[in-house]
Amino acid sequence: MENINVNQIPTLHKPRKKISFGKIVIKILFALLCLALAFIFLFPVVWMVSNSFKTDEQVYAQMTSIWTFFPPSWNISEWFVSYIKLFQTFEYFGRSILNSILYCTVTIVAVLVINSLAGYALARFKFPGNKAMTTVILLLMIIPVETSIVPTYLILYYLGLLSEPVNIIGYLLPGFASLFYTYMFRQYFLGMPIEIEEAARIDGCSRIGVFFRMIVPLAKPIFATVAIFTFMGQWNEYIFAQFMFPNPAYQPLQVFLQLVNTATPKDIGVVMASLTFSTIPIALVYIFAQKYIVEGVSFTGLK
Repeated sequence: MENINVNQIPTLHKPRKKISFGKIVIKILFALLCLALAFIFLFPVVWMVSNSFKTDEQVYAQMTSIWTFFPPSWNISEWFVSYIKLFQTFEYFGRSILNSILYCTVTIVAVLVINSLAGYALARFKFPGNKAMTTVILLLMIIPVETSIVPTYLILYYLGLLSEPVNIIGYLLPGFASLFYTYMFRQYFLGMPIEIEEAARIDGCSRIGVFFRMIVPLAKPIFATVAIFTFMGQWNEYIFAQFMFPNPAYQPLQVFLQLVNTATPKDIGVVMASLTFSTIPIALVYIFAQKYIVEGVSFTGLK
């Protein structure tokens, strides 16, 4: 038997690369920079949440000390005084939260259905003016949304959609169709193989059946992205909602916050509590849906 040299046996593991001291320093500096930026961006949020647990007197008493970033005491039962006062003072505050949830839900469903069908038609149907329509959509996307508020309001006025309670329909209807979301759906559908649809059509599936049975399940990422963007836009809607809802009973949360902020006498703790309610949903969306938010930005540049 031949003697086997152990040193001649090839190793399965690749030798680890040594990290230079300079790269370690760069990584440490980059981490410190990220921490500094995180502190800058989180500074007002932490201050807002911590002061929402305090009374108006405690907020002003601790304003210039480090304790302004901490709860008033370790007794948890004392933390929610401002929250209780918020609901007791403003009877429609809880309803404004429910209004925002309702408006967001209806808008998300309508936006997904209408804009996905429009984007699918632009991506798959070959008709005269297809490319010209896509170009027009891109050009119209440049126009700021704020410039269309007054024309939209006048159209709703002549349609009789400004009186209560049909003003809810007038408020939601303009947001159902979006050039940006239609273009996003079109770009995503162009990247999907058409052979899947052709195979389903050969098996006898209708065009609408192909869309809901084949396209929608395969396009879950773009649907999730558009749903998230729609939620954030509708939840933060303020200008148009202020025009449409003079009655506090129908106002969404963002508009109702103005009533809390302008109340006399002003209670800073109550104001911070109301702002915390407004911030929590958006914060949760950014925390748990970062992947879809980043992907949504890149979808528009596929083709």
